[in-house]
Amino acid sequence: MATIHANGIDIYYRQEGDGPDLVMIMGLGAHSGAWLLNAPALAKHFRVTTFDNRGTGRSGAPDEPYSIAGMADDTAALMDAIGIEKAHVLGASMGGMIAQEFAIHHAPKVDRLVLACSRAKTGDLRKRISLAQRALWEADVPRDAIAAIQQPFGRTTATLQDERLPMDLLALGAKDPYPIAKHAYLRQLDATMAHDTTGRLATIAARTLVLVGAEDILTPPYESVELAKQIPDSHLRILPRGGHGFSGEYPQDFNKAVLEFLQA
Repeated sequence: MATIHANGIDIYYRQEGDGPDLVMIMGLGAHSGAWLLNAPALAKHFRVTTFDNRGTGRSGAPDEPYSIAGMADDTAALMDAIGIEKAHVLGASMGGMIAQEFAIHHAPKVDRLVLACSRAKTGDLRKRISLAQRALWEADVPRDAIAAIQQPFGRTTATLQDERLPMDLLALGAKDPYPIAKHAYLRQLDATMAHDTTGRLATIAARTLVLVGAEDILTPPYESVELAKQIPDSHLRILPRGGHGFSGEYPQDFNKAVLEFLQA
């Protein structure tokens, strides 16, 4: 684990494993620690690089406008700084948005591409949800209360119907040693609301897996269907169980799907 200075900010990253390079990009408000149930398993087959996006974890968090394309440039700058010429790239949720822009603007750096629980454009309903999220943060609602409100959007019924598990997950989240700053969360949130790669996805040359859980209500499967339709060399896979947080809720299913694609 180390920190480098690239693209105007400090970027914290971690590498583990040996083999072909795999760069993993996390989603809104989360840092690289959210890959805990995925990166070690994938590192048995790849040299895995995880990092904290601009605004999260131990990376820089300037209070200025963020953009998805700008965070793709952060990813490219990190790869250049640590000597990765080309890698498989996996992005989840906002990380999938970043991965789309990365594949469009930094095509020579991409081997295979995995877009998990992501979308090409933020639709009207998702923008309304984002505005509600923004209102909660601006009102300084306690973080644990916001996390509780968001649980049904990221977890499946199987988890939410368990008597203790949701509370255990909230308690675990409250212990995060690197919680995101309010301004950084709002900057990232605004970047996701402006995201739109429609009309440009056809330029992605990388072989692509579009992956989503059948129970995802934040990025419903139809959005992944549209993504796959627009990317020329793409394969759509809808896992039979799993919501928006399927990489953590059903990590074995997620990891298996990623490995099958990258090793095919």
